[in-house]
Amino acid sequence: MEVLNKQFIIGETLAVNRIGLGTMRATTGAGSWGEPADRQAVIKVIRKAFELGVNFFDTADAYGPGCSELILAEAIEPFKKEVIVGTKGGSVKYAPGKIFASGKPGYLKTTVEASLRRLNLETIDLYQLDHVDPEVPIEESVWMLASLKKQGKIREIGLSNVTLDQLRLAQGITKIASVQNSLSIAKQTHLKFAQTCASENIAFIAYCPTAMIDADKAPKYQQKATEMGITLPQMSLLWLLEKSSNIIPIPGTSSEKHLQENLAVWKMVPSVMGQAAI
Repeated sequence: MEVLNKQFIIGETLAVNRIGLGTMRATTGAGSWGEPADRQAVIKVIRKAFELGVNFFDTADAYGPGCSELILAEAIEPFKKEVIVGTKGGSVKYAPGKIFASGKPGYLKTTVEASLRRLNLETIDLYQLDHVDPEVPIEESVWMLASLKKQGKIREIGLSNVTLDQLRLAQGITKIASVQNSLSIAKQTHLKFAQTCASENIAFIAYCPTAMIDADKAPKYQQKATEMGITLPQMSLLWLLEKSSNIIPIPGTSSEKHLQENLAVWKMVPSVMGQAAI
């Protein structure tokens, strides 16, 4: 038996399986800068994820910058019509680990077109504003994304690293299909936000879904996972799937072993999920 509500529809038509693959760390070097050490190994992991049932892949133009989108495009080329790609723009990476927000409409137009080229797509399934630029009203940034959606360059619009108030401002301009913020069993700051999104049928894409899960930082979680006979990352993923049907965790990994462990939660029965309800 598989877990309940395995899929969630982002926006109108993007039916995604509720564990995606985040690509930031695997597809870039240290500090999300430059190429990864072993490009072909990363491509192999991405393709394995598809074989195991992942149909949602998340990236951003700032990862690399640009490297992640290029590697993802190469990896999914044999089956790109069968998967859903989410990318992000509105952040400028200028050195390893160094980034700033840029939400000017003209800049976003340029970044969307550049992402289309790197990803080798005619339309980006889900384009997300990566960060809100403190110097640019979010309404102006989202207006440009809405314009690009009308032109057929974007299928659905999402926001990342936002507050509920910022979501409300954006909704005054156009429909928002998703919010991407951090969320894990050990970092529950955005849980209520995720549940608010659920009430409006907005996807909540959880990045860092296994963050801070280790015995030293979270002994009670380690004990619970041991009792359940699963790993800490698996427990966090189960917890997310159980908390709300709109939550889509996107764990990232460059390890096929960890990938398989993460996706094994799909086969865990609902009774096991219930045990993760801490």
